[in-house]
Amino acid sequence: MSTGTVFSAETVWTAYRLFALALFGATIGSFLNVCAYRIPLGRSIVRPGSACTACGTLIRWQHNIPVFSWLYLRGRCASCRTRISARYPLVEAGNALLWVLVGWRFGPTIGALVLLPFVSAMIVLFLTDLDHQLLPDRITLPLAVAGLVVAPWNARLDLGPWLFGSGTPLGRLVAALVGAVIGYGVFFTLALAWRVLFDREALGGGDLKMMLGVGAFLGAHGVLLTIFLASLIGTLLSLPALLSGRWRMTHVLPFGCFLAPAAVVAMFYAPEIIRWYLGLLVWPV
Repeated sequence: MSTGTVFSAETVWTAYRLFALALFGATIGSFLNVCAYRIPLGRSIVRPGSACTACGTLIRWQHNIPVFSWLYLRGRCASCRTRISARYPLVEAGNALLWVLVGWRFGPTIGALVLLPFVSAMIVLFLTDLDHQLLPDRITLPLAVAGLVVAPWNARLDLGPWLFGSGTPLGRLVAALVGAVIGYGVFFTLALAWRVLFDREALGGGDLKMMLGVGAFLGAHGVLLTIFLASLIGTLLSLPALLSGRWRMTHVLPFGCFLAPAAVVAMFYAPEIIRWYLGLLVWPV
């Protein structure tokens, strides 16, 4: 095989595009760390600049390069030498990886670009729910609005030529609206039923608003798969406590931590998973 065949113009362009996505994704990942830390505290995500949480010293630009600065400083503040959590470079690298996967799977399309903020929002919501059991309105509501705004270019909303005029801008917008209504409606119904049956909250308002945004980006099929996968993951993780008798009704699960990764999986593979599942239900002739 000739060198020219291996390093074709298309191969070089694809590698360059994915590399650029990785760099920009890591940079945005650094910003996601700021959002996850400041938004639950009600602080501005713009000012002041990034600073050490221990000594308050502003971080210099050369010490704020995603992933590499943490490695260079050996995970410590350049001023006070306080240890910096490994979560910071992991979030930066994780966002870079997800952006590369979006670019690789969906190609150089507008449809891929509109999904990049969605996966980044899922990372922030995962972190805020993990740390504070909070899914902030400053993220969930703009996510829902953004999902409706970009719907005409979002091919993940296509269900089939017989539903909502699938594949057309208007059809995708209708699919986004239906998905948002279903996402919010399913959780609202569950929360109401739990309140009536057990006289306590099962889902917070943040979960409902998060699913509003997930539905706007992924449509009815994507949001239903997200709920199914998140419930499955939550059940499997809770099973040891249930079997041992240590589970109590007062226990609180940060469900957003299950919804976020489930939504990302649904974004990538909802049509394939649904087709596979429906295929299992077909009785062989």
